[in-house]
Amino acid sequence: MALAGAVKALQVPALFDHETVMARTYQSRINIELPSSPIRYLDNETRQGYASGGEVHLVGRMRRVVLDHPPADSDLSIIEHYRARLTGAGYRIAFECHRDECGDAPGWRLMLGQGVIGESDSQHYLLAHKGKQAERGDYVAVYVNEVDDLPRSVAISLENARLTRVLTLAAEPGEQQLFFALNDSRLSLADLLRVDRVATALREQDDLQASVTGYADGAGDAATENGRDSNRRLARERADRVATWLADHADAGDRVANHGGQVQVPPPGEDGRHWRRVDLILEQRPAPAPTPQADAETATPPSEPAPTGDGATQPQGDQDNETDSV
Repeated sequence: MALAGAVKALQVPALFDHETVMARTYQSRINIELPSSPIRYLDNETRQGYASGGEVHLVGRMRRVVLDHPPADSDLSIIEHYRARLTGAGYRIAFECHRDECGDAPGWRLMLGQGVIGESDSQHYLLAHKGKQAERGDYVAVYVNEVDDLPRSVAISLENARLTRVLTLAAEPGEQQLFFALNDSRLSLADLLRVDRVATALREQDDLQASVTGYADGAGDAATENGRDSNRRLARERADRVATWLADHADAGDRVANHGGQVQVPPPGEDGRHWRRVDLILEQRPAPAPTPQADAETATPPSEPAPTGDGATQPQGDQDNETDSV
């Protein structure tokens, strides 16, 4: 196997059989930004040029390898091979895009550097993470495209790395569900990116609010009081994990409501995964109710009688005028 160094970096037993290593880089410690959303082109008063729609900032030990693949391997089969090997080794995909949905290929060249080349309709990208929590562990980014009909991949891996910053675009109002592993309250990197999009929306729009509710599957421990207490605590921890990230990154004050945790026992035969979740709702804040004082200030005052020419008051409105007959 010709790719021993890269195999170790990606923690995969084997990658490909007939690849050609075009470039290899190693740095014992690096600060690096990896895209976590499609590339976009900005043309406004503050910026003109390519920018990522989101990115993760990482510090760790980095290996970077550029591979040329045999012409018989398609760009799609290569990214699927990476995906299968990474997930088989315990990585979870945090973001991926394919072809034109990734954005313009020239933008990826600017973001990922040497070796990245090709057209937008043959590109693929994925970002994966392996670790107990999203903020630490091993991270891998893979970009695949074609160079003169020859498939090429650029793989960047960071080992024992730390997540220092997340940048995302604002989420649209709506409801989303974040699912957790059994007996776990930690967010995956994919879910952390989704939560941060809500934080960005709250930070940028004062008329939005968010609510968080955690759930736990009570099927296994419902029969004992200790089991019920444990599940209630787990459900609360899941809600707290999301609410804490929003509080730390949204500067939203009282616009984040944490409704705590609930334990649900699924019907017989139903997968309990549905109850190992957090419901996160982003919505418009209701308009404040008018105060009585404001009502009094805006009420139309009663009309005053109009004065007559001699200073007397002329009655207004409907009146029965009587005169003495002559």
